Amino acid sequence: MEKKERAKNKDKRTKTNDTQERQVQKQLVTFTYHSPIIRRVTNLFNNTEIRIAFKATNTIYQQLAEKTQNKNPSGIYVVKRKTCNKKYVGQSGRRITTRHKEHIRYIRSNNTTSAYATHILNNRHEYGTAENTLKLKHPCRKGQKMNNWENLYTQMYRQLDRLITEQKVNDPNPLYELAQPPQDRDDST
Repeated sequence: MEKKERAKNKDKRTKTNDTQERQVQKQLVTFTYHSPIIRRVTNLFNNTEIRIAFKATNTIYQQLAEKTQNKNPSGIYVVKRKTCNKKYVGQSGRRITTRHKEHIRYIRSNNTTSAYATHILNNRHEYGTAENTLKLKHPCRKGQKMNNWENLYTQMYRQLDRLITEQKVNDPNPLYELAQPPQDRDDST
């Protein structure tokens, strides 16, 4: 009888050792918990060598921490002129300051490739630094959405008679007349 008990105890010890070894070998994977659906998805991994952990997206730190934003993204930009109160609307899939430097290079080399450079050269205006004259209106990536946003802002400044005359404007689109672009804190641009 003692032999049977010893054999049972030995079997129990080997089973627990095997279980512990399997648990150590399991890989830990974290999922962001958004809804109960995530729990259903993670239940699929119950019989695998993967352990599941959940993390929250709405921690106090995440709510209070300031998010670092790209200070110089691509998108729709406006270059304003203080002397004539007119604006140039442009788009760039690169950093907007890179595009502004190109405009300045065109002005310095008397190249009328851009409408902004043409305006400065024809009217003998002074041009300013990117910090003083350049403003991002709508950050976005290159593509059809960027083209639509540029058309919207171009039409809006044309209707307000604040667009430089050298900038070519497409035929007015009635949809843009109805749409109101998002208001900025600085209404002067």
